[in-house]
Amino acid sequence: MWGVSLGGYYAPRATAYERRIRACIALSGPFEWKEIWGTLPLLTREAFRVRSHCISEADALKNAASLSMKDAAVKIACPIFIVTGREDRLVPASHAERLAKAVSGPVELLIVEDGGHNANNRPYRYRSRTADWLAGQLGLPRI
Repeated sequence: MWGVSLGGYYAPRATAYERRIRACIALSGPFEWKEIWGTLPLLTREAFRVRSHCISEADALKNAASLSMKDAAVKIACPIFIVTGREDRLVPASHAERLAKAVSGPVELLIVEDGGHNANNRPYRYRSRTADWLAGQLGLPRI
């Protein structure tokens, strides 16, 4: 399982409840979506509102409040690799650190010090590494 941005929330969440998932990679996912709601750009909040079929921003915030890893993270028993950028202006690196501390299984945390959201400005610092890590978890050869 591999998730990026809000998918970096959904991938670990699915991993917490689906035992068939053998490994997870999470990039820049929020630990508590409601905590960062007020700091997100309007375009991001509107995209979430529309995609979650909410009528108003207030409804979207209520929906966002349900997106929490607080109770789910401890249920993650398979290996997880968490990546974030220290300079992420959407989801602070502290969310990745909280997830790393909360999971039950093996965890690897990579904070790209000069990385932005998803560390997309420094892909060479994590993409090959995460791909090799996932291949190793699945028993596949590294490329």
